[in-house]
Amino acid sequence: MDLKSSAGQPAGLLRRLAALFYDLLLVIAIAVVATSAMLPLTHGDAILASTHGALAHAYHALWLLAVFAYFGWCWTRSGQTLGMRAWRIALRDTGERRLGWPGAITRFLLGAGIAFLAVLGTWYLWHSEGWLQSAGATALLMPLVLNFAWVPFDGAGRSLQDLVGGARVVRSG
Repeated sequence: MDLKSSAGQPAGLLRRLAALFYDLLLVIAIAVVATSAMLPLTHGDAILASTHGALAHAYHALWLLAVFAYFGWCWTRSGQTLGMRAWRIALRDTGERRLGWPGAITRFLLGAGIAFLAVLGTWYLWHSEGWLQSAGATALLMPLVLNFAWVPFDGAGRSLQDLVGGARVVRSG
C-alpha cells in the first residue's frame, strides 16, 4: 500500500509511540528553556518549593503552560506536532477536522495526568521495598499501559485518550 492511499487510516501503535518519543525530546527542550528563564531569579540554585516557595510554583506553572502551548498550538493549527509530522500522522476530531481548543485542553489534561501517574509509578517502583509497594507502583503505571494497549483492539485504532477526547490519530500521507 502506498503512502497516498493510506492517508486517513488509523495510525498504528508503533508509529504513535515513535512520534510521542520525538515529542518527548521537544518537551525536554522546552523544560530546559523554561528552567533557563527562571534560573537568574534563583541565582542558579535548584528551583524547589522548599527553598523558593511561590517562585517554584510559578516555575512549574510556566513549564506546564509552555508544554501545553506547544501541543495546543500544533493540534489546533495543523493537527500535527513535530513528532507527528515526522511520522506522518495527524490528530483529527470525530468529524475529520482539526481539533479545537476544548478538545486540545481535554487531550492535554488527560495525557498529562496519565504521564504524571506513570512517572510517579516508575519512581515508586525504583524505590519500593516490598511486594505491596511494588504492586501499588505498578498500579500507577496501568493507565499508561491501558491507554496504548487499547489501540490494537479498537476498530478505529483509537487509544482510551482518543475515546475520551473525541479524537483520532490517522496517517497523514
